[in-house]
Amino acid sequence: MKAQYVELVDAVATLGSLAAAAKALDRSQPAITKALKKIEGELGIVLFHRVPSGVVPTLEGQKVIDRCRRIQTDLQKLTEDIAQSRGDYVGSISVVVSPLAALKIVPAVTRRFQSRFPGIELNITGGHAPKAFHSLRSGEADFVIGPAPDGLPKAGLHAEHLLTTSVTFLAGEHSPMKELCEPLDLLQARWAVIGPRSRRPLYQDYFKSRGLIGPEPVIRSDSILSILSVLERSDVICSFPSLIVDDVRQRWAVAALPVDLSDLTVDIALTWTKERLLTPAALAFADIIREEGRSHAPKT
Repeated sequence: MKAQYVELVDAVATLGSLAAAAKALDRSQPAITKALKKIEGELGIVLFHRVPSGVVPTLEGQKVIDRCRRIQTDLQKLTEDIAQSRGDYVGSISVVVSPLAALKIVPAVTRRFQSRFPGIELNITGGHAPKAFHSLRSGEADFVIGPAPDGLPKAGLHAEHLLTTSVTFLAGEHSPMKELCEPLDLLQARWAVIGPRSRRPLYQDYFKSRGLIGPEPVIRSDSILSILSVLERSDVICSFPSLIVDDVRQRWAVAALPVDLSDLTVDIALTWTKERLLTPAALAFADIIREEGRSHAPKT
């Protein structure tokens, strides 16, 4: 596939329409259609399905799109790298953060970084494994600050440990669940999980270590605000990093269960892909994350 087609594929995928891609690239729609057919002919696959609202990627097409986006991102980062090496600090850094990172690490990092590099745009989004690590591989994110990758998702990633936090079970302040402390009682409770279906519930490790099979969650949400709102108004329980429990309890009517969770911990890491060279600004950003992250590590 020719280099000039990379931008075209990315534009069609991002905008979801041949007409919109033609407008963005300042080309005619017939020219876009012809070029797309040529690309599909060269690759021997169909990149997009045509639907009434525009186009959607095929399974094979999504792989090509991901690769094109990585190429586009790498070219953009090359331009930024050269500019920054000359002292012109422009460009952007994208980071995916866990709730703990959002509350404890990101505010100070943002303040310190922007005071040094006001010309660099920071794009911060919330996310959870394994989707967060896909964002690294696809080039959508430069860093992930959150639970360290484990198992297969770690391939191709570099994870640097920042801190380890214990875990606390939370329930609504007015819920009878806040008094539970025995494994068999907790086994009968209804549980919520912060994160997607593909994320294994952390509380199941508590039951596993006691020879029990933990229950499946009844609620999942990527939004910590949604989970906290549910906890306040229902009888579900959810596990939280202990480092943010005080912050959470200042704003939400939730209570910590009197459960011994000394054997349950979470490692928080700064993760990036091994394939990408970091720009000077990104390297400085990583240094600040290390300093701020480790400043929150529990004292032993």
